[in-house]
Amino acid sequence: MTDDASPLLAVEGLTTTFDTDDGQLVAVDGIEFTVEAGETVCLVGESGSGKTVATESITRIVDSPGSVEGSVRFGGRDLLSMSEPERRAIRGYEIAHVFQNPQDALNHCYTVGWQVVEALQVHEDVADETARSRAIDLLDRVGLANASTLFDDYPHELSGGQKQRVMIAMALIGDPDLLIADEPTTALDVTVQAQILRLLDDLRREFDMGILLVTHDLGVVAAVADRVVVMYAGKVMERGSVLDVFERPAHPYTRGLLDCLPGVGGTEGGIPGTLPDPLDPPDGCRFAARCAYAEDACRTGEQPAEIKTDPGHHASCIHYRPDRDESVLEDAGREPTGSDRGADELPNDGVSTDD
Repeated sequence: MTDDASPLLAVEGLTTTFDTDDGQLVAVDGIEFTVEAGETVCLVGESGSGKTVATESITRIVDSPGSVEGSVRFGGRDLLSMSEPERRAIRGYEIAHVFQNPQDALNHCYTVGWQVVEALQVHEDVADETARSRAIDLLDRVGLANASTLFDDYPHELSGGQKQRVMIAMALIGDPDLLIADEPTTALDVTVQAQILRLLDDLRREFDMGILLVTHDLGVVAAVADRVVVMYAGKVMERGSVLDVFERPAHPYTRGLLDCLPGVGGTEGGIPGTLPDPLDPPDGCRFAARCAYAEDACRTGEQPAEIKTDPGHHASCIHYRPDRDESVLEDAGREPTGSDRGADELPNDGVSTDD
């Protein structure tokens, strides 16, 4: 049961570190964001930005020797201060995960139906026949044709899209309030990607479920997100509504990501440079070494505090401080990005975002 007065999920100061032979690796470094009931929030950024670790830290399923600190409030309850049995009662029930690569998540030695039934009986004490009937209903609910026949198929007999639907069906067993989906369209062709995204959006509407979606694909973000959190090297660079971020990208990193979209900026090979070493993060802004607008002040102290650029739109960049001129970020020679285009032109892989 969640507290209606609070956001569905409120993350503050979330920090995840790993002790390694080479030192302490900081994968997530003091990030914050919220997810409201019935909305989709996308964590976006290059591979290695800390997106997956951040979502796994929310329910404390990070691999050992990971250490998680901060505050993760789910309906007003702090998940990180709970005991493991208390968190286990929430995982899979009120909060469910859909992991990437369903071909690895499913056991190829057992039928699809057996695995859904097993997951269901872990949550509830129900008889085999009742569990089978409910499992078939779940498979049907996620759009799997001939669910009663597919029930007895093995994972290797299913397509990638079908396997991902099975994983979503298993995530729905506990009627979750929050669904965390980590790159759910990885390795799927464009048509199947659109179908999976449409399914997630339909389920969000049907169950008034919050979705936290991890992706590196800005086309996916444009198609399904209500709000966007842009991560880089374990830090939040920018956050705001999907329209704000696409039409008025504030942080140079976000602009660089948008410039790489096909048919937009067309930057070949992506943003020049590489992510900093998480074992030895640089002073100042994590993106400074790759930023065309970086100054000496960007390379000292801590990551710049997030500054409101518009209502509900924040960026971690010194150029938005009151004593600075943000116009230095304007580049007349820059190729058009999402900030120069109408929302109806944003890439959406064929998925409609209309209500």
